[in-house]
Amino acid sequence: MGEDIIALPGQDFDNIPHDLLLNNANIKQLDLSYNNIKKIEAIDHLKQLVSLVLDNNQIQSSNVFPNLPNLKTLSLNNNNIEDLKEFIDSIKIKLPNLTFLSLLKNPACPNYYFTGEDYDIYQKYRYFILYHLKNLKFLDSTPVTAEERKEAERTGIYSLPARATSQTIPEEDDDEDEPVYDSLPPDLTPEGKGKASFGVSSYVYYGRQSEGNRFIQNDDL
Repeated sequence: MGEDIIALPGQDFDNIPHDLLLNNANIKQLDLSYNNIKKIEAIDHLKQLVSLVLDNNQIQSSNVFPNLPNLKTLSLNNNNIEDLKEFIDSIKIKLPNLTFLSLLKNPACPNYYFTGEDYDIYQKYRYFILYHLKNLKFLDSTPVTAEERKEAERTGIYSLPARATSQTIPEEDDDEDEPVYDSLPPDLTPEGKGKASFGVSSYVYYGRQSEGNRFIQNDDL
C-alpha cells in the first residue's frame, strides 16, 4: 500500500528521489521544499498528485513539466524562474486543473509583497498569468477577484512585464520564530514538527513554512 502524503523538506536532494516515488505512485501531496532540486521530470508518473510544493529549490523557467491532470496546488517560491512566458507556456496545457500557484521570490515575480514597490508591474504580472491560466483561484498570496479576471481577459495577453534584472528582498531571520499558517490544501496543516514524514493520515512538517502559504487563512480556502 502506498502513501497519500510525502514530505521531505531539507534533505539536500539534488534530484527528486525517483525510487521512493516509484513505490508511491498514487500519492496526492508531495512537499520537497528546501532542497537543491533543478529538474522535476521524475514525477511524470504521479498522475494522482493534487499538491506539489517545491519552495526553496533551484527550479528554472526552462523546466519540462510532466502532464499532471489532477494537480491543483503548485508552490515554487524562491526558485530560479526568470522567464515568465516560458514558464507559463510550460504548464498551461500540462496542468489543466491548477487553481493555486505561488511564485514569490522568483526573478520573474515583481517584489511588491516584500518591498511595497512596483504595484503596477506586479498587477500586470497577475493579469498575464490569469489570462493564460483560466482556472486559478489563488495567485501568490491573494485570491483572484472577479475584477482581476475581467481585466486579465481584456489586457492580459499584452501584460507581460519586463523581466526583472535583480531582486532586492529583505533577508529573513532564521532565528526568529515564524507564525504558523494553514497551507493549501487544508490537509496540509502542520500537526507537529518533524524533519521529514510521509504517511496516509498525517502531515508532519519541520522547519520554515512555505513562502506563499504563510499568507493564507482557512477562510480563504
